[in-house]
Amino acid sequence: MTRCTRWVVGVAVVTVALAGASANAQTWTSPSQSDKVENGVNWTRQYIQAKGIGVPPPTAVSPEHGRALAITAATVLARQELLAIARGMTIDSRTTVQAMMIANTVTEARVSGIIRGAQVVDVKDLGGGTVEVTVAIPATGEFADLMVPRTSPPSGTGTPAPTPAPAPAPTPSVRPSPSIVYTGLIVDARGLGVKPAMAPKVVSEGGQEVYGSSVVDRNWVIQQGMAGYAKDLRAAQAHERVADRPLTIKAVRVSGANSTDVIISTPDAEPLLSSGANLGFLEKARVMLVVD
Repeated sequence: MTRCTRWVVGVAVVTVALAGASANAQTWTSPSQSDKVENGVNWTRQYIQAKGIGVPPPTAVSPEHGRALAITAATVLARQELLAIARGMTIDSRTTVQAMMIANTVTEARVSGIIRGAQVVDVKDLGGGTVEVTVAIPATGEFADLMVPRTSPPSGTGTPAPTPAPAPAPTPSVRPSPSIVYTGLIVDARGLGVKPAMAPKVVSEGGQEVYGSSVVDRNWVIQQGMAGYAKDLRAAQAHERVADRPLTIKAVRVSGANSTDVIISTPDAEPLLSSGANLGFLEKARVMLVVD
């Protein structure tokens, strides 16, 4: 079998596999080309994307045929890259997607199936028949259902975080007012080295979980993710996730082996822990974290 024949057979097999996967592809709003993606993940709009490049094989009978085969090859490569990106994602302070997949073969198979159903969201011609294909999947829905913890261990059972170096004095937080019903929570964690994750926590200085798996309604997490991320405070405050009256709090430290959890001061945590009037937004995952 010649090299060219092997290429055609490979593409044929892949085409059949992709056709089967497309039946299970998730329907969702495709990413915009203006979206900012960091290491393959957009943590604000909650999706994962990857790119692949394909070239037309020498066996193509026409430019159109060659382009179609190049798109198929690029899509395969993009989905392979997407799987690698998904594996590298952090779930919480101690776990990654890769660790979850290694520990559970069923989870590994389901994640691989989701990746095979990744949608093609952009095809760019690079010249000479070469194309660049972008594929993406939502980090919500089935993927979130697989990865986000269903229960949270009791506060204080995890490995204590090492004592961090002294941090600059935080800017004053907006203290909750008894007369205001807030619509969301924004935690300004800039300057602390916080890393985005699928299931971050907000913890008080005393170690009590203010926001996390034990607080939020899991159905909302599956729909929109545990928390949204932004790099600009004003953008976070204007985000529809936290609606029009968000409470803004400044984090004082980062916690967890993966640097995903944030610690807020005791005065900031107390109103959130003691008052039920403003806790509806926590149950609905209306939380944004501002990071570097």
